[in-house]
Amino acid sequence: MRCLQCCFALFFLILLSGCWDKKELNEVAVVMGVGVDKVEDHYKITAQVIKPPSGENGGGGSELPTWSVSAEGKTVLGAIRNLNELSPRRLYWAHLQVIIFGDVLAREGVAPVLTWFERDRDSRAGAQVFVTHGTAEDLLNQKIELGDIPAKSMEDFIEGSQMRQINALEISLRDLLTSLSTPGIEPVLDVIDPKEIRGKVETFELDGAAIFRDDQLKGYVNGSETTGTEIVNSKLNYTIIEGSCPENKNNGYFGFQITDFLSKVKTEVKKDKIIFKVDVELEGNLLDQTCNIDLLRPDHLKSVEKEIDKFIRENVIKEFKTAKDLDSDIYGIGRDVRRYYPDYWQKIRDSSSYLNQVEFDIQVESNVRRSGLIISPTQEQARK
Repeated sequence: MRCLQCCFALFFLILLSGCWDKKELNEVAVVMGVGVDKVEDHYKITAQVIKPPSGENGGGGSELPTWSVSAEGKTVLGAIRNLNELSPRRLYWAHLQVIIFGDVLAREGVAPVLTWFERDRDSRAGAQVFVTHGTAEDLLNQKIELGDIPAKSMEDFIEGSQMRQINALEISLRDLLTSLSTPGIEPVLDVIDPKEIRGKVETFELDGAAIFRDDQLKGYVNGSETTGTEIVNSKLNYTIIEGSCPENKNNGYFGFQITDFLSKVKTEVKKDKIIFKVDVELEGNLLDQTCNIDLLRPDHLKSVEKEIDKFIRENVIKEFKTAKDLDSDIYGIGRDVRRYYPDYWQKIRDSSSYLNQVEFDIQVESNVRRSGLIISPTQEQARK
């Protein structure tokens, strides 16, 4: 028995032997963001790393300044090897927050540069993926006012988008790889650009969505059209909808915030028509208005709900048409046809022309729950 106990003790001591693959912070350069550009026939990789603290007492304080470094190579791995030649510390990718594709690289195709991100053991599948209209190197080299780490600030734009009532798709590397490997659906990525204020770049701006065909960027959509993908994917919580007030004699408008949103999509094939059904249920609050009428009056409330219905329908169809002109199936209609009508999919799979056969059946049920902290606005009370 005593011998058996010793064997168990030795066995558990082996399991508790510590972190065999530990990495000391003073030995690595932590990469927070990476940009990928194409320069002639080479890939240009820009890595943004956190600078180590400096000072007599080992640094400290709240600032986390960064250092951006770029290198080129025939492959992503070759460029990263060349980056390591420029950095006194080995680049460490386990804390990667964002991956940015420059416009030129994205138009040529992103699939060749994804292999390294898929295979490297330290790469993060949860990193957010963006496209920028310019170069990724330029975007990562910008200094902004609110945030010392540009890559982390870009990631914060996406992570906090719903609570800040802005539209974002929140596409991670994992999501992108899934789209590229699934027939019948094309990727859509958020677009982020530097934003000038008072004549110089001070922040970043979410600037629409990038539409792909296979792995190649084909074009962009801007404004409220970008909400079409969010509606189909049930990601419209906290979005603000602005519409015209009933009895719109003085060009008055209302502001409605969605607080609960759910969409269900279904694709049906009838003869040679593909019916794309979108059933939407939403609730929200009337939080603003510039018109001097009581919007909670039953007849006015119906008009408000019609405006909300119009917003949903128009933006789903507009974004679809924009993507269809680029031969891109961003709603995954082909994916659903392949799943539920495999025989029909075999007939249409070789071309995106099946998008011309799509008809929409959109049903919206909206419910205005509250009007904020007041029942009637000041303008309406002043008329009494």
